[in-house]
Amino acid sequence: MKMKEIIIKKNRNYFRPVLALVIMFWGLYFLIFRFLPYPSEHTYFLLRTKEIVVIFSIVGIIVFSLIIFLVLKTLFRKNAFLKIDNMGIYDGFSFYDNKFIKWSEVDKIETIRHNYNNYIAIFPKRISNKEKGINRLFYKINELTMGTPYIISSGYLDCSFNELEKNINEMFLKYKK
Repeated sequence: MKMKEIIIKKNRNYFRPVLALVIMFWGLYFLIFRFLPYPSEHTYFLLRTKEIVVIFSIVGIIVFSLIIFLVLKTLFRKNAFLKIDNMGIYDGFSFYDNKFIKWSEVDKIETIRHNYNNYIAIFPKRISNKEKGINRLFYKINELTMGTPYIISSGYLDCSFNELEKNINEMFLKYKK
């Protein structure tokens, strides 16, 4: 039996990612040019000493730079799409090297709510982290916080979460039959 192929393209509404970038660059500017050079001017009851202000600034610069990198990487990714077919799910938006998850490797699929957002969580039968570099860290963080490293959100897709959930669950149930 031939199953249909569903391709969901990238959402072309760039308002939220660009707004996030503006906020991150604004924060980075303040950390680099206001907090770090003049730590004594920014001590108060939460940041009591100059050393704490410097540490806060350095950690903030690292975190903001990482977020800017991730948003830019997602924003400028060419030909990013999500494909659901009879073989499995290809997630072109994934940061992982292995973007294709075969149905035969999937144990279960659940909808989870984390930080007021809905996600499709794909639980593989065996979890093995073969990622390298920063991707290895993201893999581990997703595994610890969500219970699985494979998470799909509709935020960057040109469809609603309900459509995404329906399509993935239908194809998985057809595969299991």
